[in-house]
Amino acid sequence: MLRGQLMPTASANTRPILRSGHARKLSFLDRFLTLWIFLAMASGVAIGHFVPASAALVNRFQAGTTNIPIAIGLIIMMYPPLAKVRYEKLGEVFAIVAYSVFPSYRTGSSARR
Repeated sequence: MLRGQLMPTASANTRPILRSGHARKLSFLDRFLTLWIFLAMASGVAIGHFVPASAALVNRFQAGTTNIPIAIGLIIMMYPPLAKVRYEKLGEVFAIVAYSVFPSYRTGSSARR
């Protein structure tokens, strides 16, 4: 491919060319992502400061040197960008999972008694 096809050159008088003809708006979550990150960090620091026993509680859930809550949080954080998750559909997905997992759990736990 030619360089112009991969990376169009820009000059002071040109505007970026959009394939669809208009700019896509960012979703509410994406628009304020920096704010959500800082709020999460501030809440974690506040919980650690005001509830000192929370560190011991989180550290109880370890497998070897892996902290399970942190591993789960990292997977939850990294999976959507990698899988291109549509956030507006997450409620439906969680409902489907809850409706399928909970009856299976109840059936399995009652059979063990």
